[in-house]
Amino acid sequence: MTAIQERIKSLAAEQKRAWETEGKPLADVAAERALTADERTKFEALERAYNDFDDRITLLVQQRTIEERAADFAGNLLGNRSTFGSAADVAQFANEIRGVLNGDTKFLDYIPDANEVRAIMHAEARALSVGTALAGGNTVGQTYLAQLIQPLRQFSGIFAAGAYVFVTEKGDTVTLPRLTSFGAAVAVPEATQIGGTDPTFGQISFGAKKFGEFVGISTELVQDSLIDIEGLTNKLIGENVSVLLGQDLATGSGTGAPQGIANATTVGVTGATGVGGAPSWDNLIDLQESVLAPYQANAAWVASNSAVASVRKQKDASGRYLWEPNALSGAPSTLLGAPLFRDPFIAGVGTGAKSLFYGDFSRYWVRTVGNLRIERSDHALFGTDQVAFRGVLRADGRLMDASAIKHFAGGAS
Repeated sequence: MTAIQERIKSLAAEQKRAWETEGKPLADVAAERALTADERTKFEALERAYNDFDDRITLLVQQRTIEERAADFAGNLLGNRSTFGSAADVAQFANEIRGVLNGDTKFLDYIPDANEVRAIMHAEARALSVGTALAGGNTVGQTYLAQLIQPLRQFSGIFAAGAYVFVTEKGDTVTLPRLTSFGAAVAVPEATQIGGTDPTFGQISFGAKKFGEFVGISTELVQDSLIDIEGLTNKLIGENVSVLLGQDLATGSGTGAPQGIANATTVGVTGATGVGGAPSWDNLIDLQESVLAPYQANAAWVASNSAVASVRKQKDASGRYLWEPNALSGAPSTLLGAPLFRDPFIAGVGTGAKSLFYGDFSRYWVRTVGNLRIERSDHALFGTDQVAFRGVLRADGRLMDASAIKHFAGGAS
């Protein structure tokens, strides 16, 4: 078992233990009587801790996937050693690929041409430096441990829910045909011309919006930092680009940008008025059943954190919580039999807000042009003695089948 898998198993066990030793006893109390103010405060703290376990496990599962992809990619690519020469080392190459995917190492040391240098020098350059505490100075010291405490980040739940990703080499428009109606048969009498309705077809086009970030780091910071500031910068650039793409996959307009699910899906159910846009338990059932049966086998929930919190607070007539979290190792929570993924870019609970989605997310397609490029140059900011880093990703996203995913909309008041 890998170290990542062991950590996933450990976190899942901690999550289960916390629920069984503290959460479940309080839930049992709530089944008999109303919770006191102190008990409610404790239960809400446990709820936040449980959500934190979910987020940490999801991040580790994503990291495990990256590790597996790196090993598979290196093995497949170097299966033909003539491509790289007889000295090609599969293990070493796998480590290099793994480092790039994790953002721990640079991808390319390039020398820009004169026009590129002028364009970069005239652009706004945000430089990390030793002399400014918040811009990197806090990472340089004499008696500090060589360790950086980083807050955890939450990324797109749409990817986690199974969005289909395809990669193209070039960035020209990709157009795919789509069946928009099945047509229809008709019943006819004997010896009568058979009629019916023809099927209709449409097209979906994928563009390539560019997402990127440029960062300059002083040479002093690179040399003096107690941590791997270069590897950290690569990692943060990759994460920041992913965050920006995740926002568009959730709420993008579809014009010169990905079409987010908030703008691509149709309403499955609208909540009641007078509840601040919160979904009821009946709303969840109605939303689930608004998606046709063929999509149910691969269906999942994607929701904002506040929508998940609202669902978790649902109680029956006896005051018992309707939804108890599961504690399966490395697995997401399930709601009404389907996995649930949190997405920080989905709207929070509110009047008219689309805070909860359900359906088959493999019908949402993401197109990328190549992969995320994270590049370094020692020359682009030569005049200011800085090392330049940039990350670039070109991508688009479209819902291929409008029947596959539906959303919940909060009531009007």
